[in-house]
Amino acid sequence: MFLKRDNTTLEKKKTSQLTSSFLPYTVKFEVNSTDENLVDPELELEHNNSELNFQNSLDSNSLGIINSILPSLSAGTSSPHPSNGSSPFVGKKDHEHEFQAELFTKLKNHSSASSSGDAIHEIQRPQLVQPRSRFSSPLVSSSVIEKRKSVDGMPGVKFTRSGSSSGRSGSMSGRSGSNSLFAEAGSKRVNLDGRPILDFDHKNRSNSSVAIIEGDELDYSRTLKNRATSNSREPFEETASVIDDEDEITGKLAPYGGFSRKDLGDVVLGNENIFQSAPWKIVRSERGNGSLFNAVGLAVEKGVVDDCKWIGAMSLPSDLIPQNVLDDIAHHLSEDYNCESVFIDDMTFQGHYKSFCKQILWPTLHYQIPDDPKSKAFEEHSYHYYKQANQLVADKIVETYMKEKNHLDPNHPDNVIWIHDYHLLLVPAMIREKCPDAKIGFFLHVSFPSSEVFRCLAQRKPLLEGLLGADCIGFQNEEYVRHFLQTCNRLLLTDLNEFGLIYRGKVTRVQAIPVGIDADKLRNVLKKEEVSSWTKLIRDRWKDQLLIVSRDKPDKLRGIKQKLLAYEKYLQNDRKRLETTVLVQIFIGEAKDDDYEAEVLQIISRINSMADNLSAAQPVVILQHDIDFDQYLALQCEADLFIVSSMREGLNLTCHEFIIATSRKKAPLVLSEFTGSSHLLDCEGKGAFLINPWDVASFGKTIGRALQISNDEKRERWENCHDVVLKHDSLDWVKLCLNTVREGWQRNQDKTFACNKPFSREVFHKFVKDTQKRNLIIINIDDFGGLGINGSSEHKSSIELSRIGTNLANLLSDSNNYVFFASIMRRSELDLIFKNVPNVGLIAEFGGFIQFPDAAQWISMVDKEKAVTGFNQVARIFRTKSEGLSGSKVVINDCTVRLAAQTAMSQDTRRSLDVMGECVQLVNDSFGETEGLHATIVNDSVVVQQKNTSLHAFKFLYSYYTGTMSVGEVRQKFQLRRAESQADIFEADESAHTSEARLPNVDETIDHICYAGGLNPIDENIYDFITSLEKKQLLRPGLTIAVWDGIKETRTSAKYVAMGQNELLSIIADREQ
Repeated sequence: MFLKRDNTTLEKKKTSQLTSSFLPYTVKFEVNSTDENLVDPELELEHNNSELNFQNSLDSNSLGIINSILPSLSAGTSSPHPSNGSSPFVGKKDHEHEFQAELFTKLKNHSSASSSGDAIHEIQRPQLVQPRSRFSSPLVSSSVIEKRKSVDGMPGVKFTRSGSSSGRSGSMSGRSGSNSLFAEAGSKRVNLDGRPILDFDHKNRSNSSVAIIEGDELDYSRTLKNRATSNSREPFEETASVIDDEDEITGKLAPYGGFSRKDLGDVVLGNENIFQSAPWKIVRSERGNGSLFNAVGLAVEKGVVDDCKWIGAMSLPSDLIPQNVLDDIAHHLSEDYNCESVFIDDMTFQGHYKSFCKQILWPTLHYQIPDDPKSKAFEEHSYHYYKQANQLVADKIVETYMKEKNHLDPNHPDNVIWIHDYHLLLVPAMIREKCPDAKIGFFLHVSFPSSEVFRCLAQRKPLLEGLLGADCIGFQNEEYVRHFLQTCNRLLLTDLNEFGLIYRGKVTRVQAIPVGIDADKLRNVLKKEEVSSWTKLIRDRWKDQLLIVSRDKPDKLRGIKQKLLAYEKYLQNDRKRLETTVLVQIFIGEAKDDDYEAEVLQIISRINSMADNLSAAQPVVILQHDIDFDQYLALQCEADLFIVSSMREGLNLTCHEFIIATSRKKAPLVLSEFTGSSHLLDCEGKGAFLINPWDVASFGKTIGRALQISNDEKRERWENCHDVVLKHDSLDWVKLCLNTVREGWQRNQDKTFACNKPFSREVFHKFVKDTQKRNLIIINIDDFGGLGINGSSEHKSSIELSRIGTNLANLLSDSNNYVFFASIMRRSELDLIFKNVPNVGLIAEFGGFIQFPDAAQWISMVDKEKAVTGFNQVARIFRTKSEGLSGSKVVINDCTVRLAAQTAMSQDTRRSLDVMGECVQLVNDSFGETEGLHATIVNDSVVVQQKNTSLHAFKFLYSYYTGTMSVGEVRQKFQLRRAESQADIFEADESAHTSEARLPNVDETIDHICYAGGLNPIDENIYDFITSLEKKQLLRPGLTIAVWDGIKETRTSAKYVAMGQNELLSIIADREQ
């Protein structure tokens, strides 16, 4: 079986393939400090000795820190009251706080410990590193983002316009004033080639900060170029500039854009490629989706997945690594770790992951639409790399699938491909193209926005079509499912039934299956001695205060500013709370937005300055670096309140961990309603306290209320949340996801490509001759190749349609056949056309009305009373839309409303599809649940009728003619009414529903059904129903025929396909020739 994610795939004996952006493992090389210029500053250096050994080598007493792990656990000093412009780290100088933070948290960068004296020399040994990307972001972005121009002879320096008076040393990012990974604290900043670089440091403390350039003797353009080529952090940064003064650059430098051959640069520049001979080892990757890795690992451990193979990219730049080394790494990953590597060149990875994924997809999926005026060009530029990377991953998956799974039956329950997250939206369709019978699932771990947001993406259609290559798509909650269905409804004109989403005949299951955590494993970690020690230290430090804990990445989506403002409101309501409450805010990673960072720090400084005695009270404590997990769990255990204030988030597992960690205190949880977890942990208002982070005043009141609830209410809310966390754990998530993938795949096994199933005279002749009782034959006579429906000039005339009865005279005269003609036309039109044709029954308006053979009475299959209000509103809406779409027409029948595009489709196809998609979404969203109406696309028309009207009518005929129900039971189940008049249904004729419909006697029951229709959702529902009857052996194998729409990719459940309506009718008419 195959399972997959971002760029990763899993495989089993019972085998699964998992695909994710990054493999669970990566590779690090052992190099000396002299080779550090090849290291990627964004990637971790790892000392050969353990972190514990390094910490133990330092004398804590000599550093003045006793009985403390977290920097804030030290007793408050008696330092004087700082000014409003002071750092938020009260009681310590900024550099002292930074030093302690580095010491007592995971050391992400050993260079930060340089101030600790002689002990630092112990890390001047070989380091475990990864290569630096050969393509830094400014070089890529130069083709999109204009360089900053100088003004009045001044260099194009970016000024940070914030009201913050806090120094840059108080930065959340943890950067100690140096942009160079190897620059020592307090030393002059230099580039990797030894030349100094610009340093923009906020030295002033005024409200209007200025940029100060250190090293006035430097040439600005040369310095900025050096910085751009060695110090970039994020691709396409707005602040990045590239100066093209090549003549001023001396020394051995690569030409702009680098070398086309990897080895050429080393030859020209005279550098030795250390990665050719440096020892390397495979280590656990810290990038990628940790919850996925843990969940699958648990599934393997518990036997849910016997074996799995991951397919994906390693989290390291690969251009500088020789091919023979890459081949060796790939071999070891495959043999020893069951991972298949996809090596993506640095430029493609930069454009795919850091550009399109992180700067286009991620913001849009979280309602942060990129609004830069150059975003269109940027988007088109990076999408090329996104598509290219997706193709590389898809090719590797197909290669692995063919090699390892090709001998297995696709129906094998464990032969599954599982793809994960927004990095690989195109991969399902790419795999489907080469492996049409593969079992493919997809899971989106982040949120999915409303259709109004997603449609802003220039590549919206290919992204959706890529996803729909999967048999099942999983989301974190029902809101995201609804958004996805609405988006597909509007942009792709898809349809929906009880089995899933239908696009070109293929069914895709769409289901909400929230990811969970391994509660048992977390409980075991909480029992560790280290966690208990930290818990005691934290309890002693804040024993007289209410402890509020929060942990976020320092970006706008986490709602940090709103949380701090709400906390400020809470404190302002009662200033005594300044001494009785403390908020410990943990920041993970570095801040990407300097302006936002300064704004947050300003609020923190303002809150801390509210206290009269800051040496005794510090309302906000911030930890700049991600702390050790044991320390973090200890904080959760002792927290009196945990806050998650995200503006938008797929699912926040941090709050799930908190529910387990607070089992002793049963502390409350304040949770943003815009996180996926809020739908789970609300518990009908008796679980987490839900807040709108934009409503700061209400947010502040909720904090106060949550801290004041009784112990009984705490227990009740905690128990409700605890039950949810246990129910939706990571193991059940894997089970449910794999089961839905199998169910979705099984549903599509009854559907094959329409072009591969031609209808013939032999097929129909065999059907007629095999009859043991009688046949029920229903033929949809609408012209599926026309541009309009019912009365438009492009369709067959009444005379042409009446000849169908004449041509099928032999079929109609055979007493073994019950024949019906179905159409979207009105009753009056069908009566007029077929009034002289004997032995034929009529079905009008896609099943709204039925007339039995040789009967004058029509039977109504719809609930008029329920339909009146909704249909009237839909009719008004469609008229308005039609006025803005020249060439279109609104047709209002007895129980159907249609917006027919007609000539508008040929005049302005894009506009027509947009209007039709908008109408479909509007009807299904506004009238689907309340009025029971459903809109779908049939032959370039939006057809609106009561849901499943056509299928309802067919089920009635099946039940009646097979004799599975008595006449009384049929009347009661289908609520049959006599349609007394041709009056418009919107008039709500009261006489109709009181008249009982008369049913003719059935001389002999049927056991064979033939249904001929089109490749549209309405007819597909009937094909599916007939297939289900045959599988349950309630009906002998019948005959289903669809008129092909000419689209090669279209799938259908119909057993055969006719190349046009004329071919269909000619075959049926000439069966005896």
